[in-house]
Amino acid sequence: MNLSPRHRLRLDPPGAQAACIQAGLRAGAHWLHSGDTGEDLLAWTGPRLISRWNGSAWQSELDGVPRLQSPWSALESVVPTMPGPWIGAASYELACDEAGLPHKPLLPGCLGQSWGAVIKALHWKEGVLEGLSWEPEPPTAEAWMLCLGRLAQEPAEPPTQAPLPLRPAWDQGTHRQAVLRIQECILDGGFYVANLCVPFHGDLRETAEELAARTLGQARTPFGALLNLGDLRLLSLSMERLLSRRGNHLRSQPIKGSAPRTGDPITDQKTGSALAADPKERAEHTMIVDLVRNDLGRVALAGTVQVSRCMALEPYPTVLHLVSTVEAEARPGLGLADLLRAVLPGGSVTGAPKHAVCGHLAAAEAAPRGFYCGALGWVSANGDLDLALPIRTAQIAGSHLTYWTGGGITRRSDPEREWQELFLKTRTITS
Repeated sequence: MNLSPRHRLRLDPPGAQAACIQAGLRAGAHWLHSGDTGEDLLAWTGPRLISRWNGSAWQSELDGVPRLQSPWSALESVVPTMPGPWIGAASYELACDEAGLPHKPLLPGCLGQSWGAVIKALHWKEGVLEGLSWEPEPPTAEAWMLCLGRLAQEPAEPPTQAPLPLRPAWDQGTHRQAVLRIQECILDGGFYVANLCVPFHGDLRETAEELAARTLGQARTPFGALLNLGDLRLLSLSMERLLSRRGNHLRSQPIKGSAPRTGDPITDQKTGSALAADPKERAEHTMIVDLVRNDLGRVALAGTVQVSRCMALEPYPTVLHLVSTVEAEARPGLGLADLLRAVLPGGSVTGAPKHAVCGHLAAAEAAPRGFYCGALGWVSANGDLDLALPIRTAQIAGSHLTYWTGGGITRRSDPEREWQELFLKTRTITS
């Protein structure tokens, strides 16, 4: 998490890290958790940009003041107005609209994006706590200790295991028919691969903060988060980098190919080898990598797009994935809005070609995806950003939780296996 604060101060923790994080979440902070680097960031935000669907178009506001621009242009225009990064998320349907792609109809008032400018944050790494600030004057150690003192006074209750039964929005027979219809379209030449997704619903038996603490600790994903978007919470357990930018360097890391992990080294090694050699998984992965290369090629310097790492096997607590890394150099003067329009929605959660696939999915899927498969992370005034693709992401409204899962369908797909894969991917949050 390279967020380049104006001021940085090392602090003595007043209590357990878990207790401080839980208290900060209850106080309205955002939580970013990187399982691969062991970092945690509690961020408090100031100005907030939101976009909502009014029934015919997106309406954007910055702290209640209208921004008469498209959502991506509104984001591009407000990011440089604050010194710190903006943390938030955008929905799949908003990304489709910005890219000129079809999507399911939305109800008026539907939230499409929410970004908050970070004012201050607490950052933990390897047991070291720092206060980060983007305010004009550096906070004193006493000011930070007052904040930390309030957090430390909160009770440190360890998260308890609370079963989370999830119900798919449709049954196996319906899913089988949806898979077969996609395969018919593929054989008719309509598209090559389509990512079919299904929402699961459940009722929380613990608080959102407790669920986040428990699942992020178990999943150890690189793009963990619990974001507070007002009347909606997003719990991200994603392991997929949608897009990062550092200077002119662009990077995307699409995931395609999944298999269950048992925890037994010998069994998992055999499963991983079989996954990497599976013709269906390799074909699906190759098509998505080509799509990502094409997306980056629209905004990159000619000849700079390359696959630097292809079909690497990555283990996570409950699943094995095939992951590739696609990199490029941005063309001079590339702005945030044009970059997001080129790359979003992500190829690994749509299919190829995008327009035909998104049109089919708009009719085939059970509901709008919302923030699932949109974008989640941070963007900064200097143009740098790091956005996860919110797979393995729960949308929490009150005590109700919606958790989508999905998979790429090709002509080689087995409907029974695709149905089982949906439940495999729920293990991240139910186990």
